[in-house]
Amino acid sequence: MTDSHKIIGKSIKRLDALGKVTGQTVYPGDRSYGNELWLKVLFARRPHARILSIDPAEAKALPGVMDILTAADVPINQYGLQLPDQPVLCGPGSNKKGGDIVRFVGDNVAVVIAENEEIAAQARDLIKVEYEDLPVVDDVEYAMSGRAPELHPNVFNNVAEYKRIRKGNTDEMWDTCNVIIEGVYQTPFQEHAYLQPEAGTAYMDDDGLITVHCAGQWTWEDQQQIAHALELPPDKIRVVYDAIGGAFGGREDMSVQIILALAVLRTYERYGNKRPVKIIWTREESIIGHCKRHPMIIYSKWGARSDGTLLVAELKILGDAGAYMYTSNKVLGNAVITCTGPYEIPNLTVDAYAVYTNNIPSGAFRGFGSPQVHFAAEMQMNKLAEKLGKDPVELRLQNIMDEDKLLAVGTTIPGGVSIDKVIRQVAWKSNWVYPGKRGENNPDYPEELPRFVKGRAFVKAPA
Repeated sequence: MTDSHKIIGKSIKRLDALGKVTGQTVYPGDRSYGNELWLKVLFARRPHARILSIDPAEAKALPGVMDILTAADVPINQYGLQLPDQPVLCGPGSNKKGGDIVRFVGDNVAVVIAENEEIAAQARDLIKVEYEDLPVVDDVEYAMSGRAPELHPNVFNNVAEYKRIRKGNTDEMWDTCNVIIEGVYQTPFQEHAYLQPEAGTAYMDDDGLITVHCAGQWTWEDQQQIAHALELPPDKIRVVYDAIGGAFGGREDMSVQIILALAVLRTYERYGNKRPVKIIWTREESIIGHCKRHPMIIYSKWGARSDGTLLVAELKILGDAGAYMYTSNKVLGNAVITCTGPYEIPNLTVDAYAVYTNNIPSGAFRGFGSPQVHFAAEMQMNKLAEKLGKDPVELRLQNIMDEDKLLAVGTTIPGGVSIDKVIRQVAWKSNWVYPGKRGENNPDYPEELPRFVKGRAFVKAPA
């Protein structure tokens, strides 16, 4: 027997609680060595353009500037959690095809290494970049229409990922429906708004090991991507996570890790420098430079019997991947699995697309693709209840998933499904009453559902 019985049901003190409440805990932006160099990034700040030239001469001449790095300084100029489709630095001299093109406002163009943050920022603003602006693709339906420019080589109609479901016989079922509900739903970008923006430090030890202190969600993957871009063995890179000032899925995709390691490598090779380097993004830089929740357009058509039993659905899901893949393929997969909400629909057709645009890349965010499609599913249920004149709580319980019903992908859910209890408790705790069935002796209101009577009290609580 384990000691779990001593823990369950008790309030356990967090191991990191004392440091956090006393301010002793070290976050990436807190780490200081006393002699560190500072980095600043020159962001593209335009959605789609080819960089014709970069002139850092005036910036390099500024006292206190050690070096300025551009695409030509990156050994293998590409990275990405799922697909290495993003340049570390955009511009001429890139060894990645298309690496001279910026595809969103937060693409990195150059990195300044200087004695302090103020000098680095001043030098960044002195870098001269000549751009050739390219047509901007900021709408997913236009992006995949066949009329939009190709944003990545050999990506047909800018479709980064496509997933589909065919369950049952959708075409034949529409004629058996007594009611059909259609809707188009759009969800926006959403910013993670980390309490601490992206930050980190890095240094090289006496054995030539580059150590990067940062905040993230996957140390091994960070190590692999840094090593790949720097063309070094992974055992030459060490990634250490300080306390994380908010992540929410968004820190799965990297931000400052590679440029920190690159600055350490290049300043050592060129100047014999072993001083640490440091960067802290401003809130503005965090917003333009790192991923967001996927905006989606969801076309939804549902059919049901007159008693409210769901029979068939057809959905088209368009996810805005933004400029690069990040985790769009995985987020899209989760959206496909959950697109019918927690309800059984025996006949289903789903076509889902993640589409490249010149918007800020979309990535992981808590819920991982399901909040968008659940919103659409719940709106469909509300519309269906209104159309049929049924209590929306009753309608949901009538179609709710359990361990014996099949998901959209044709499999059951592992044991422990309790969504029916959740719905009953929500109705109970919120004092829900359906106006069409108010009253203690209404025989049409099923006894197994919570009933509302006299003021704000239920006759009986849910099971």
